[in-house]
Amino acid sequence: MRGLPRDVVKAVEPIIDDVVARGLDAALEYSRRLDGTAPEKPLIEPRPGGDPEVVTAALKAAEALETLYRRLLPSGAADYYGGVLRVVRWVPVRRVALYVPARYISTLVMLAVPAKAAGVEEIYAVTPPKGVTPELLAVAKELDISAVVPLGGPHGLAYAVFHLGVDAVAGPGGLYVQAAKYVLSQYVGIDGIEGPTELVVYAEGVDAETAMRGALAQLEHGPTSFAHFITPDPQLLRRAEEIYAREKTSSMGPLKTHLVAGVEEAVKLIDEIAPEHLEVWGRREVAYRVRNVGAVSVDMPSPYLDYAAGISHVLPTGGSARWRGIITPHTFMKPIGMAEAVGPLQLLDAARKLAEYEGFPYHRKALQ
Repeated sequence: MRGLPRDVVKAVEPIIDDVVARGLDAALEYSRRLDGTAPEKPLIEPRPGGDPEVVTAALKAAEALETLYRRLLPSGAADYYGGVLRVVRWVPVRRVALYVPARYISTLVMLAVPAKAAGVEEIYAVTPPKGVTPELLAVAKELDISAVVPLGGPHGLAYAVFHLGVDAVAGPGGLYVQAAKYVLSQYVGIDGIEGPTELVVYAEGVDAETAMRGALAQLEHGPTSFAHFITPDPQLLRRAEEIYAREKTSSMGPLKTHLVAGVEEAVKLIDEIAPEHLEVWGRREVAYRVRNVGAVSVDMPSPYLDYAAGISHVLPTGGSARWRGIITPHTFMKPIGMAEAVGPLQLLDAARKLAEYEGFPYHRKALQ
């Protein structure tokens, strides 16, 4: 997705305005209209229950994520220069809303763990009514989620922003969810605009059946998903095309194949695509040379990374990997700059000169 359709954004705006004006009544009305049902309560308290094997699997993934993400916390910086003590202090936002598509408890894990690691005080899981399963509530309980908001789509996010007072919204979802995040970014922070699933596979010296497993898996996300298969091996390329033709279903997205001369051409092509996922099979050098990518799986299928490798599967899409990356605790934190006078201010002359040049006499006077 290289941008949101204008008609989708325009369709979302009145929904958000209505929820701002009428609050829960409007959100419940849209829930009945769009999801066919409305919850009895706008907030559900997490609680134990559900299939214990599913809950345990989700919590194992959470543990894998937490062991890495706690090490990513920024420590800040401080120094003394020109009579001023300068400090950069990282602090978490106070409240966040995490959008969890129906039944995707893995996505709850991938968002809640970095938010918790950052130190966010209140975390709300926003999900469609049918997403409120016993398993989701149990995982939410273990991850210290404040409450589950059983309102999907733009109306659920608008309710979280304007009536729960969250400071940031994060998470994947369909076009209307992403359009809502785009509109709401005027009022709160967002992680980014997440589009359909996308994958690039680079394969060399590996069996085609193995190299294609991750591609078929990602393409089953729907017809708007897409994948690229890159290799310097013509025979491997043909086999990949045969496997795709054999396995393709009507709900799968397209596969594009590329024959390259070598690593240099492959890296250049991958950086141009700037994919959400990259799988590298048989030539790990490619993984460490690519610059524009969300997450890389080396000699393993990307679904393992999505579920259990300990990297968040909420990733940049639509080419946005050119300027942003994966969800981390930084997503839910902000740096505050501080300057404290602890001695003679040695740069006053420079400050006065700049104020004078820019035409601000009262700035200059303040610096006397």
